[in-house]
Amino acid sequence: MKAPLFDVAIVGASVSGASLAIRLGQQGLTTALIDKQSFPRRKACGEGISDIALNSLYQLGLEEEILKLGGQPFFSFRLGLEKRSFEFASGHHPTLKGIGIPRYRLDKLLTDHASALPSVDPFLGSSVTDIVMEGSNYLINLADGSQISARYLVLADGTNSVNAAKLGIPKTTKKKLPLWGINFVLEGKYKKTTGEVLILLKDGFEVYCTPVSDTTLNVAMLARKERVAHLQDESVQQQLLREAAEKSSFRGEVTGSPLVVGPVGVTKRPYSYRSILLLGDTTESLDPIAGMGITHGVMMSEHAATALVAILQNGVSEDEALKTYAANCKEMSRVYRGFTQLTASLLRSRLRKLLIPVLSGTRLPFLINNALRCQSASASASIICLPFTKFLQIIGS
Repeated sequence: MKAPLFDVAIVGASVSGASLAIRLGQQGLTTALIDKQSFPRRKACGEGISDIALNSLYQLGLEEEILKLGGQPFFSFRLGLEKRSFEFASGHHPTLKGIGIPRYRLDKLLTDHASALPSVDPFLGSSVTDIVMEGSNYLINLADGSQISARYLVLADGTNSVNAAKLGIPKTTKKKLPLWGINFVLEGKYKKTTGEVLILLKDGFEVYCTPVSDTTLNVAMLARKERVAHLQDESVQQQLLREAAEKSSFRGEVTGSPLVVGPVGVTKRPYSYRSILLLGDTTESLDPIAGMGITHGVMMSEHAATALVAILQNGVSEDEALKTYAANCKEMSRVYRGFTQLTASLLRSRLRKLLIPVLSGTRLPFLINNALRCQSASASASIICLPFTKFLQIIGS
């Protein structure tokens, strides 16, 4: 039996892959959405979705559905440093910074919405065994025996993409220490609503506390390699979870098993390779410290959709469209990477006890937030982020 032919096959149905499938499906392009897992499923994540990513998803007509997920809006970030804490917000009247949403709910919403579109076919719960060229098309074989043929291939299957490795897509290893994460979910109730994400700064690791529903607190611990063994000690975990709950005005208990992920933030691949587009963590996994991973993937899906529609519907040459896609992603990623490096340089600086109290009272968060939100402000964001990052790296070394 001949494999069905699609315009595009997307391997990886998480946020970036599913949002791309929605964009393509709304344009009438036949799209195969593939993932080895069925949804819903848990995934280690800080679970804070920025206002930038939300606005992009709202433009797909998803605002009402996302708000029905019951997430918790946040308007500021609070840094816990020993016995003190410092608020980082944008101005005297903080605006929405994002919403905390359980990742399994968001992913399920996006895959369901994509699957409901007439031109999108889901292939979920079966892994890709191999991908080969058949003429000018990609022939994708799945573990359940299914075959899919597609004119264009998108890889959105994460940092450790086996498919990218099999296809010979080159990668480079970043010259930085890898990070590991441990994710907990606490169920209970809040003593009061804080409207903030709390980040506890510790020696060699951070603890991110994100309210994701009116009964749920997500706690994610991000550690450098030398501190992983310390965080695997159950008594240490319990102590940190008690502190996270108390300082988040929450009372509850851990539900389910913790999820461990890593290493993250250590590889980089090209944005496109031949007629393959790469999305999100598959091309570059940002340090989770700034919480821009989902935003990075969602915004890349916008550029990928523009490129594929240009080729398949508007007659733009493949070479021109993919060069534009790579250039747009490079410029956008430079800004998010700069913001991430700035955040890491500040929060992990040896002088953070001096810097954080001073900077929490400045307009720097306001300036950076405005620059990140403006699509045309890449240069201004870089002007703000990059020199200050270098300054922090020098004085903190």
